Amino acid sequence: MAQILSAQESSQFRALLIKAINSNVEIVTNFGSVIGEEVVERGSVIKIPLDYVVLKQSENNFVYIPLASINAVILLKEDGDL
Repeated sequence: MAQILSAQESSQFRALLIKAINSNVEIVTNFGSVIGEEVVERGSVIKIPLDYVVLKQSENNFVYIPLASINAVILLKEDGDL
């Protein structure tokens, strides 16, 4: 069963992601073809509109993730290590 974040939890993720603009992150979500399967998206935070985040994964590849779908945000160092 999918976890539903409260408005406060979503706003906390949004505040963290705003501080992480232009930084590399990993975002864990429940997006997947199997219910309950977690997916890790990795990229650079480039924009945070009202209810989603935009990650740049490569020069021409962008991922849009709704804030309400985020389970965890992991900030990465420049060299990719945690």
